[in-house]
Amino acid sequence: MRGTCDSCDRVADLFKLPGREDNNCSECDSDISTMILLYEALNDAERLGMDGGDLESEVIGILLRFLERCSLDHREAPR
Repeated sequence: MRGTCDSCDRVADLFKLPGREDNNCSECDSDISTMILLYEALNDAERLGMDGGDLESEVIGILLRFLERCSLDHREAPR
């Protein structure tokens, strides 16, 4: 399905993650699914008393990239 990404507002082929209502472009969909998996792994590591510093850095890096893409597109294309 083609349409407007619910996260970054770009027109693209859209994807829907299981259990989520939003439709996202491939870049946003990939970042969201990766952040979900890494966040779950981080929680598991912390629950088991393991150091999750590397996972935390990875989640933050992906989140910052995602937020930058979304905010840049919002500033460039008025609604």
